[in-house]
Amino acid sequence: MITAIIISALTLLVSVALHVFNISVVADSAIRKLDKVWIKTQVVVFIAICSQLLLAIIFALAYEIGLGLELGGFKQPATTVDIFYFSLTTITTLGLGSIEPTGHLRMLAGVESATGFLLISCSASKVFRLM
Repeated sequence: MITAIIISALTLLVSVALHVFNISVVADSAIRKLDKVWIKTQVVVFIAICSQLLLAIIFALAYEIGLGLELGGFKQPATTVDIFYFSLTTITTLGLGSIEPTGHLRMLAGVESATGFLLISCSASKVFRLM
C-alpha cells in the first residue's frame, strides 16, 4: 500500500508541475506576440489539450509501473493501449468503466481523476481569462 501511495504522490506532483508549466510558461510565451484574442485562445486550448494527453501518458506509465510491482491489475487483460485508454478516460473524468483496475491501482485511478478535474479547471480558467 505504501508503494502505491508513493507512486500516486509522485505522479500527482509531476503532473501538476508539468501542466502548470505548460499552461503558464509555455502558453504565455506562445501567445506573447499574438494580437488577436481568438488566435490566443486557440493556441492556449491546443496547449492545454496536448498537456492533458501528456498527463494521461504519465499516468499510464504509473499504471505500468504498478503492474510491474504487482500492486494490482485490471479485471480483464489490458494491453499498453488499453491502459492509455483507461488513463485518458479517467483523467478527463469520463470514466466509461470498460476497463477497471484492481488492488492498489484503484487508488491511483482516484488520484488521477481528481488531478484531471483540477487541471481541466485550471486550463478553463486560463482560457476564460484570455477571452
